[in-house]
Amino acid sequence: MINPVSIVIPVRIDSVEREENLRYVLSYLLQLPFVHIDVIETDNRQRFHYSAHNRIRYRFIPDDETVFYRTHFLNLLLINAEYPIVGVWDTDIIVQQTQLTDAIEMIENGNVMSFPYDGEFRLLNNEESVLIRNGSEILSLSSGISLMKRPSVGGAFLVNKERYLLAGGENEGFYGWGPEDVERVKRMEILEYPISRVKGPCYHLYHPRIVETGINHEKRSTQNQKALLDTCNKTKEELTSSIKNHLGVFSYIKKWTMPPVL
Repeated sequence: MINPVSIVIPVRIDSVEREENLRYVLSYLLQLPFVHIDVIETDNRQRFHYSAHNRIRYRFIPDDETVFYRTHFLNLLLINAEYPIVGVWDTDIIVQQTQLTDAIEMIENGNVMSFPYDGEFRLLNNEESVLIRNGSEILSLSSGISLMKRPSVGGAFLVNKERYLLAGGENEGFYGWGPEDVERVKRMEILEYPISRVKGPCYHLYHPRIVETGINHEKRSTQNQKALLDTCNKTKEELTSSIKNHLGVFSYIKKWTMPPVL
């Protein structure tokens, strides 16, 4: 028997496809009786409406910012997650259910972070995504196209909640989309926290790419690269001190309701 697990999903609905993907991912994950899901939607108004479910906690947070501050809202979700093992999930990601249970077992066996896939990230096109959401097509190793040659670290991962928050949780130095996926893995490696993967790919349901307007993309990209390099250039001792003392980019930890202490 598998103990209850929290899955946390921050979302901003920017397209019909994003909403449809979220509905499908929620129903897919809820097929597993041990999964409990926390969703935070942030926007200038609520756009996602769903039928209440006893294993979904939904919260809407008004937010007029153009940029979706994903790392910040993920930390809110992580801190308030009900269970000691937490899956951090994008709104468009599917893995075979056995892969999720294998990744949970990896966390139970002492890993701080576990990816429910082996690094192969397969992009589904619009037609494939519609068929899968409608139940007309079953995922297979030939579904979609592989995104990259190097192993992916995005989409979905599981953590030991307590130890991950002790390691800084999500790095709020990343504003909007950026290389935060790479940074969190690099941080775990520097701190010598064990990371694992399980066999099998993950699949990304199609949605259009919406370009944010009214912001300086170059400035944001520079800021996010700086946050990545700030972690990569630290020793274990320097990184531990920065997190423990809430220094530099990790000053956001001061705002946590129950700041973790290394």
